[in-house]
Amino acid sequence: MARLADPRPFYKSLAPLLIWPTLPRPADWSAVFGRRAPLSLEIGVGNGEFLARESAAHPERDHVGIELRWASVKRALRNLSKPGVAPGGNVRLVLDDAKPVLQRLFAPRSLERVFVLFPCPWRKEVHEHFRLFHRDFCALLNSRLVDGGEVLLVTDWTPFAEWTLGQLPGNGFAVDHRLIDPAFQTKYERKWLALGRAQFHEVRLRKQEHRDVPVREDLPLNPPQLAALDFERFAPEDVTGPITVTFKETVRDRERQVAMIRTVVVEEPLTQHVWITVARDQAGTWWIVPARGCQMVPTAGLQLALERVAEAGRASAAAR
Repeated sequence: MARLADPRPFYKSLAPLLIWPTLPRPADWSAVFGRRAPLSLEIGVGNGEFLARESAAHPERDHVGIELRWASVKRALRNLSKPGVAPGGNVRLVLDDAKPVLQRLFAPRSLERVFVLFPCPWRKEVHEHFRLFHRDFCALLNSRLVDGGEVLLVTDWTPFAEWTLGQLPGNGFAVDHRLIDPAFQTKYERKWLALGRAQFHEVRLRKQEHRDVPVREDLPLNPPQLAALDFERFAPEDVTGPITVTFKETVRDRERQVAMIRTVVVEEPLTQHVWITVARDQAGTWWIVPARGCQMVPTAGLQLALERVAEAGRASAAAR
């Protein structure tokens, strides 16, 4: 019998990976890790090299890493499986954007320290709104830190360091900014070193005054129900504005009378890629719901997507 290839070429274990939309708001980290311990966070783990070393060097702490790209998470999982770091031990990974995760999973005064090493500086002015460390994000960071907790930011790009320093006043931090030699052995540090940059900007923030930013609550979804729709012809229209909803494609199972709609919902800073199911129950009622098993956060944008599908369904029924 032929032996199947290993389906996990990039990692040995998924144990550190959290499916965070299923966790309570805020998360009970003592339940996640099975103990009570000081909690550290790295935003943008890249290859996971620093997170792996930090979690191995400080087994008395619990460590969470947030990363937006699956390719980076796979590499981080691989590094977390190396000797000295126990998969599923004192480190967890979250795949998503940092701001909605911080808003929902971390209670006020829950983090001892936060590391942000070589974040994308979004160099063009038109992309400035994508940068971390806008004033509201600084207030959010402050609220999630314990009193006296620290943030360590390292960047290679002087304009980003200067811009960040301009966002900090009034957010309750003592700020220390200096140039440092290479010290973190990360992918981007090595990249900039190879390009001849021998020093980097280090911005250390120590919390002095608390800023109150409550945990963001999810919106209870209200799945629409329709008495009738034209299964072959309903087609939802996109939404633009503060919330953007784009319907990418619709797949129909005509025999079972089930349709799946691939949908992108953007409400800054959260972007969700979800499938919406349109299906008829035994009583003949059409239900419009997020597809079972998809990773999603119940938000106003997702409710709007469901309502837009329902509108299309009502219009198709009226046109018959």
